[in-house]
Amino acid sequence: MSIQEKFQSRIARWSISYYDIVLFALPVVLLVGAVAEVLLPVPSHAGITAAGIVSALVLGDAMFNRPPSGRSV
Repeated sequence: MSIQEKFQSRIARWSISYYDIVLFALPVVLLVGAVAEVLLPVPSHAGITAAGIVSALVLGDAMFNRPPSGRSV
């Protein structure tokens, strides 16, 4: 076993799928909406509602437009 094989990074082998991005995006979008409502002069329900609509669109795209299949990507 060479030194390069012994100390090969495990991070380099990770592959990020579309669904990983969706799982990351959902709370980020809601957090951005909450921060926007605090920083911008908009009503509190407007920021959360807008973030909820965007989250629903992301989730709907992941479930219905690109549904998960049993195949490995």
